Amino acid sequence: MKRIALASAIGIVAVTVSISFWLSQTDSSADIANSINTSPATQALPQEPQPTSRSQNRGLTAEQQALLDNPQTLELANRLDFEEELHTFFANAKSLSSEERAAEAAMLEQRLAEYERLGQVSAAESLMVRIAMTKLTIEDEAAQKRALQGLIDRQNAAAQARKEEWLAKPRPEFEAYKQQEKQIVQEVMAMDKVPAGMTRNEYLRQRLLEARVAANKNGDAPQ
Repeated sequence: MKRIALASAIGIVAVTVSISFWLSQTDSSADIANSINTSPATQALPQEPQPTSRSQNRGLTAEQQALLDNPQTLELANRLDFEEELHTFFANAKSLSSEERAAEAAMLEQRLAEYERLGQVSAAESLMVRIAMTKLTIEDEAAQKRALQGLIDRQNAAAQARKEEWLAKPRPEFEAYKQQEKQIVQEVMAMDKVPAGMTRNEYLRQRLLEARVAANKNGDAPQ
């Protein structure tokens, strides 16, 4: 599975350097060679020493190997691997026993929590996955409802905690943004004329909206 995810990551990166088709041909050749090398007739013959370099084994150039070893590529490969495992779990859940579903869900939950901690999965995404897993792993209807309500309550509590943390954190940039708002109001209200076709209030709303959009890009305004 890791190999499949890694191949997917290589394919995404390789679009920019136009090597996707060449790499797929290399992988196919490697698979054929591996199947030949493991046949009983071949194993009885003396084997040539195999190159130890991963670049040589895959026929990759140094630049391609660097792409493969790039932390972002490896991170993407791991994420694709996780998404594939989730897909497989939901597709095969009904064929698993209750114990197997619970064990698999617990393992996926640990990985999901880690991705969430790293900021690679949004709170909404993780909540949807947890709701789906809860419905599959808890068969009793009353217990399932309690578990789902607990997920929602924890999500709301976490959101409130993040909001309070944001409000409590000193933000000189936010204070600058609020000061800019006041200046815009004073400037517009003091204008003798506003742009043609707009009322003073419409122009004021436009200016404030522009300032807020710019501040949001820099993280200076509340979400």
